[in-house]
Amino acid sequence: MKTLTLNIENIEDIEYLESINYDDKVLNTALTIGLKSIQMSQTNMTGNSYIEPLRQIIIENNIENSENIKKIDNMLCDLLNIKNNSSRKGKLGESLAMNSLKKKYPDWKIENTTGTAHESDIFAYSENYGKILYEIKTYSSNVPTKEIQKFKDDMVTTNSKYGIFVSQTSGIVGKKLIDYEVINNSILVYISSSGLNGHGIEIGTEFLLSLIDSGYLDKRHLLKNENVRDVLYKINESMFELNECINNFSRIKMQIDEHRNIMNRSIDGMHRNVIEYDTKANIIYKNLIETIKMYKPIDVSLLEQNIDISLLIDTSVLNMNNLMYFEKMYKMKDMKICSDDDNLYVIKNDSLVCKLIVNIDNIELSFYTKNLDIISINKEYERYDNDMINVKVLDNTINDNIWKIIEKRLECYK
Repeated sequence: MKTLTLNIENIEDIEYLESINYDDKVLNTALTIGLKSIQMSQTNMTGNSYIEPLRQIIIENNIENSENIKKIDNMLCDLLNIKNNSSRKGKLGESLAMNSLKKKYPDWKIENTTGTAHESDIFAYSENYGKILYEIKTYSSNVPTKEIQKFKDDMVTTNSKYGIFVSQTSGIVGKKLIDYEVINNSILVYISSSGLNGHGIEIGTEFLLSLIDSGYLDKRHLLKNENVRDVLYKINESMFELNECINNFSRIKMQIDEHRNIMNRSIDGMHRNVIEYDTKANIIYKNLIETIKMYKPIDVSLLEQNIDISLLIDTSVLNMNNLMYFEKMYKMKDMKICSDDDNLYVIKNDSLVCKLIVNIDNIELSFYTKNLDIISINKEYERYDNDMINVKVLDNTINDNIWKIIEKRLECYK
């Protein structure tokens, strides 16, 4: 181990290091990449000087990755025998799905109930959400409607309010890549073509929990169904991309396995593609989870009503003058402030106007645009993102230009 002391002058580098809290692993990786880049720039690259370092890197990493490669090979062997052994196919899919659930929700009670009649494949229970049934399918063709009906019957038999039906290797007849329905006061979520990596069961669970948290089952007459459909449309777009990444990753990995003895000259490019698709799939997966949480429908009846804004804000906030100014403005327009556990909302006639975020040195207003006929923004003070118009009020002074824009926005909501 060698300890170094460096003076960093680049402001952008300093800001990035502060954002990662000077993480040792990131710094060591960055230093290694930088030093190797400098070495390569000083080397007269010949065919041999390119191949030998690459060969050494592969040898060094082969020891570290041998166990992971062995696991992947075992998985591929199972997949190659799927058509000949339906029992192995089902057990593989259930095992991967169950492991994903246990890692994602370590405090839940999760059991494999495959051998129990009328119990589906997996049973999960938590104190916050109660019982959830899971059905896992690994068919080579689309899952027929009779299997969906059997799952619905299992929910009735077990008296379950929530169920998730996952098809890992094919579609589901009559369902989108991610879909849902409410039957007899129960919510059913469907996930199709999600792959064997466990992402599908996690996405389905997060979407179900989002619907439960929003009060959709108990108060869905206040939550418009079209709002949930808008969320599903955005999620399905990303699901198609995720499915494409999963297919490409599996295809390329099998090519590597089949040709690993004859691909010394091409392994670098193919391995890079595997990493690229695997990385992209994980990024899309994380974005999907954030999208579900960000766009979950808000039931205004669940918000704490008509709150005095001054009671919610710490007296140390620099923007107190601006907050008081905003309070007078929205009250004059017959609006009120409501809140849930995390956010403040401006409401008029039981409709959302905007979200209010109060920071120490600024106020952020995010106006909902779903019901606006015409959307135009002032680029100097406003930005449009995720179907919302965002305005930020800085400092503790009253900026007339910004407040005129905010007042104009408020007048758009009748």
